[in-house]
Amino acid sequence: MMHVLALLGALALLPLPQGTGEVRFVETNVDLRQDGSAVVQYVVQWTVRRGEFHGFYFGGNDRLRIRMAADQAYALDSDNRRYDVSITPVSGGRWDIILAGGQGVRSGTVTFFYTFATDFADAGYVGPTTSPEGRALTFFNWSPTQWDEARNQEHYTLTVLTPHVLPAGVDPRGYVEDGQLVLTERFVNDKFRIDYQRGEADRLRLVFHRDRPGNRYDMRTQFYLPAEWFTVTAAPGPEARLTTPGAEPRTLTGLSHQRQTQLFFGLGTAALLVAFFVVIGGKQRSMVAAHQGLDEIRWDRLDWTPPKLMLSSFRKPGKVCKDLTTLEAAFYLGLPFKRILSSMLDAMVAEGFLEIASRNPLRVRVRQKPDTGQLDEYERLFFAALADDGELSQEELETFMNQAVEKIRAKAWDCDVEATKEHYRKLVMQGTPKEQQTGTDRDWYWWYRGSHPYYMQPWQRNRDPFVHEADMPVAADHLVSGPIDTDLVTNLNVCHDACHSACHSACHSACHSACHSACHSACVSGGSH
Repeated sequence: MMHVLALLGALALLPLPQGTGEVRFVETNVDLRQDGSAVVQYVVQWTVRRGEFHGFYFGGNDRLRIRMAADQAYALDSDNRRYDVSITPVSGGRWDIILAGGQGVRSGTVTFFYTFATDFADAGYVGPTTSPEGRALTFFNWSPTQWDEARNQEHYTLTVLTPHVLPAGVDPRGYVEDGQLVLTERFVNDKFRIDYQRGEADRLRLVFHRDRPGNRYDMRTQFYLPAEWFTVTAAPGPEARLTTPGAEPRTLTGLSHQRQTQLFFGLGTAALLVAFFVVIGGKQRSMVAAHQGLDEIRWDRLDWTPPKLMLSSFRKPGKVCKDLTTLEAAFYLGLPFKRILSSMLDAMVAEGFLEIASRNPLRVRVRQKPDTGQLDEYERLFFAALADDGELSQEELETFMNQAVEKIRAKAWDCDVEATKEHYRKLVMQGTPKEQQTGTDRDWYWWYRGSHPYYMQPWQRNRDPFVHEADMPVAADHLVSGPIDTDLVTNLNVCHDACHSACHSACHSACHSACHSACHSACVSGGSH
């Protein structure tokens, strides 16, 4: 009996299993100022699925430098009980957002409200541009965070409160359309329902809404406003411009972080936050009430008619980017990232530089060090990543992909995508003997090996260059999401299912945090616990 009591006492001291939740809806509200600074509020409602739900991890803010207003955050459960919220920074630019004081919720929903100050212009998401007709514009090109554990998410909504004050008595939609004040990329109209509203202090508010967005949905929004509404100055490097009707949007490249933001994050931040909380306090309460069944906010009753478009282009029809390397061409043609990595590894094994020690997990040994001066920059990175410890890490793969992204952007930002692809398809065929052509990715590999100035070993036809594709510790199958001129997403996630499961069933401790940091991609928010 004493043994049983001792066992029960020991079990009582163990931490309770952490709960899991599922995102029900996300609403992101941006209060955008003339200088490109902003206050951003997230309203995230979770449905409790199992155990005692405490909170989640928030990240995926990319280049934004944010200043959390942690003391202003709070949460409401489905019984309208209010909770203080604790926000703690963790690795990778993420925050652990939990109910304060160890509190948890075992059923129903929990809605979190949290806010931060930031500078969109400093991060390159807002800036000046001009239309081909010479009209001065300011672009807005940004995506709120993507959410894991959101497969059944009801909606994702982004609102942008512009600095422009509407004249008294005008209908916002008619006012915008008559003056062609908001120009949107076609992909924005394809993705979202759009509304124009009179916001706080009579400022024009834009609403972008998506029903049933799905897991890890990208809410990227790209639109253009009159330049006279802003005081944003130009940043070095290419800028976002309008694209032709039917074309996919081209995203930002070459953005600078050199603008000084210390003053904004000092006294300016305090002033922004005070003003923001004054005008949105009532809106927060109405949002929660609406989602509990009241009729204050009904998305289906808004006028979602897409705005009229007036789109132009700086992309040059027929222009071909002819200076991509063979590896960059593989990315451009859409070869899966794992396949490219496997090809590079197979080539180095065939040349005698590396040998495979194990496949699961993938480990290699250096047999003979190559003359790295004869390798291109990607091959040097790849060899160095494997040579130091025999394996590929998430950081090393991110470095590799980010370098490829920036190089391709710099070379091909104004080129005709299809014309450039066709150019490299022809080069692949020209570099592959007719008797060896298969009409598959193997043709590219033949061209890659055959045109390499340093690789001398002939490729054996029965050799599979993609044999290690499944061994590569990368979850994202393609580097490019959509056409090459859209945002190139480095969406790495090397989380192993076993570790992920262990993390989410373990106690909320240092072990949990460390394992989660290693497992979860920094590109998304989620990780309920």
